[in-house]
Parts: sequence; C-alpha cells; structure tokens
Amino acid sequence: MSSLQGSFNTGVQAMIAETQSLNNISTNIANINTNGYKTQTTQFATLLNETSPTGGSSGVYSKFFSVQSIDTRAVDTQGVVATTGRTLDLAINGRGFIVTNPQLDGTGQYEYTRDGSLTGKTVTIPNSDLNGDGIDDMQNTYLTTSNGDYVYGWPANADGTFPNTNSLASLQPVMYSSVIGNPGDTPTNLVPGSIPANPTTDITLQANVSSTDGARQPVGLPFVDASGNTRTLTVGFTPDPSNPGNWTMDMASNDSTNTAVPVTFDPPNVTFGSDGSITSPTDGLITVEISDSTGPQDITVDLSKMSQFSDGDKLTVDNITQDGYIAGDLNTTYFNGNGVLIGSYTNGQVKNLFKLPVATFPSDNLLDAVNGNAFTQSELSGTPTLNSLGSPNGTTQFVPGALETSNVDLGDQFSKMIVTQRAYSSASKIITTIDEMTQAVRDLKT
Repeated sequence: MSSLQGSFNTGVQAMIAETQSLNNISTNIANINTNGYKTQTTQFATLLNETSPTGGSSGVYSKFFSVQSIDTRAVDTQGVVATTGRTLDLAINGRGFIVTNPQLDGTGQYEYTRDGSLTGKTVTIPNSDLNGDGIDDMQNTYLTTSNGDYVYGWPANADGTFPNTNSLASLQPVMYSSVIGNPGDTPTNLVPGSIPANPTTDITLQANVSSTDGARQPVGLPFVDASGNTRTLTVGFTPDPSNPGNWTMDMASNDSTNTAVPVTFDPPNVTFGSDGSITSPTDGLITVEISDSTGPQDITVDLSKMSQFSDGDKLTVDNITQDGYIAGDLNTTYFNGNGVLIGSYTNGQVKNLFKLPVATFPSDNLLDAVNGNAFTQSELSGTPTLNSLGSPNGTTQFVPGALETSNVDLGDQFSKMIVTQRAYSSASKIITTIDEMTQAVRDLKT
C-alpha cells in the first residue's frame, strides 16, 4: 500500500507541476503585446518523494521520485525592436535596464525595466508658494514609465557633460520642464524649461569684397547684446585707390531704441594679397567694442575667411556665424542613441538635460519580476552596475523612437500548451488507475 501511496503522490505532484507550466504559458500569451515582456518558462526536475523499506530486516529501501517545477525567465533574450515614432519612446538593443523608482524622492525600492514607453507626469511641488497667495506655484514635469514609476538618470553639468559615477545615489528623477505659475498668474519658465540669453562674443564673416568696385561695400552682422536683444553691427569696406588691396573699415550700430551708439575697433583696415587672401591683420581678427546704456560689449570679428576677387562690383556674403543667442523656451525633447535627453529650444539652441544609465546584473535571468513589467534585485541576481553609453566599443545602445516588443514566440507557446495538456491528462490517469488498484485491494479484504 505504501507503494500505491507513493505513486498517488507522484501523480498529484505531476498535475501540480503541469498546472504551473500552463499558468506560465497563459501569462506569456496574455503578454504577447506587452513591451519588453520576457518569456517565463517552466523547467522540470526529479524530486525525491518518499523512501520506504521493502526488504524487511534486510534493510533494503525503495526510493519513490516525483517531479517539481522550476520557473525560469528569459530576461537576457532580446525582443524585436519596433519603430513607433514617439520622441519619448526608448528601446534597449543589447543587455541592460532603465532605472526607475516608484517614489519621486528615491525612497522606494529601485526597479529595472526594458519597457521604454515613457511619458511625462506633472507634479506640484509642496511649499512652493512664491507670491504669497497661499497656492503652491512650482510645477515640475518628470519622466515616468507607463505604470507611473519615475525614471532616474544623471543630470547634466553646466557644460553639458555628465558625472562619472556608478552610484544609485548619484541619480535623480528625470525632470525636463519646470514652470512657476498657477491659474491667474503669469507663468515663468525655469531651467530646463527655458534657457537664458547669451551675449555675442565672436562673429565670423565669410565673404568676398569686389576688387573691381571702387565704392564702399557694407555688410550687416547680427549680434545679441547684453540685454538679450538682437541688433546689427554694420561694417563698411572702402578700397584705397592709392594702395591696391588695402581697405579702410568703418563700423556703426544702434541700440534697442534705434539710437546710434559708439563703436570702436582695431585695427582700422584690412589688406589682401595678390592671391585674394587676407594678409593683414595676419590672424584676420578685429577687436570691437560697442557701448550703450548696458555698458561696453566686446566682440571679436573674424575676417580670416574673407577674400578679394572680382565679383559683380559688390560684396557677396557666403556665411555669417555668431555665438550669441536670445532667450528661448523649451520646445521639444528627444533622446539620442546614448540615452541623453536633449532639449530643443525656441531660439534654436539644444541642450543636454539628463542621461539615462543602463543597469546590468551578473545574472539577469535571476531578477525578481514585479508589477508593471519591471524587475528588482534578488539575492541571486547580484548587484547592479550603472553603465554610461557612448563607448565606440559598446555592444548596447538605446534606440530612440522605438520599443522592444515581447520576446514571446506564440507558436512555441501553443505547442507547449498541447504538450502540457497531454501531460496533465496522463498524470490524472495515474491517479484514476491507482484508485482502481486501491479498490481491488479493498475488495480482497472483503
């Protein structure tokens, strides 16, 4: 009878194991369209069920084995990367995870996901009543996952670079817009919601003065003044008929009220050689000082790319560049292939805002799965390493405007479902057979 009991336990455990297998199959099929979902598979292993004496005093024992189910997840298997066109969608091609936290202040347990379907969440900051009307004024917009967890990354330094650290404590929730204002107020954009004006310090003129024109040839050079306004520096070139190749310069500018302001510059003339290239000043640089009510503004005008050829009796401009810009508001944000969130502003400037690290583990497949298609660190997975993408030899990259699809193979899941169903039915047949044999033993006693 003990043998029958052992066989009965074997059949029951087999049905339990196959039930777990079917549960994983159904979960996989249900998540066939879940971004970044990783297939969970049931593996089977023999399990010692019972050891019973069979030889009386001879001490011979029989071992009865059953089966146990062991769940594994193919976290390290890449899903197909599909283009979406959304600027905030981000797929990972290669190993690694996006770092998230359910709490804005980072006090929650860090989670890791490959679902890069990101969006924004606007949060009113407590105790931010800046105008005394009793209403909190500051609203920040943070990057979140589809289930509402905050995305964490490195904030950019003032020069657009990022810190070189592997510490989770160095990460901050990714904020890409901050606004002061509430209904009835005039909202004011804050960094990174806005970018302040930058006065011009350098202007480069690439142009040709016509050697066949004996008159003054003017050109207007736009620049940004210290107040953030766009103005024009007018430069005139007048040839010296007694000294071919020598040109006298004059400069003028007006302030924001269109009133002429003093302009000084040095040297006062330029010289071109027989080959048409500038020879004096040798570096082609003119130091200019423009004075107005805001004070003097020093600008270096680079004429090293100017030439003197016959060209229709007029000055022709090829290109004018200058390093100043007016203030601008954040217009759009987008990611690049290194996970850098870039802000594009209405004044034409772009600025690095945040950079997302890629977290890797020694054993990706042993992470603990949690709600929201995310994972947490486990005792067996090892600790995370934060990687900053950008190495030319790197094997992982972000794919902006795309998402990683589920790595579930639907045909494989249906095949496994059929096998599981047959195995379950066979295990149930073991139990019915044992029941019939038990009844036969019972009938012998009667």
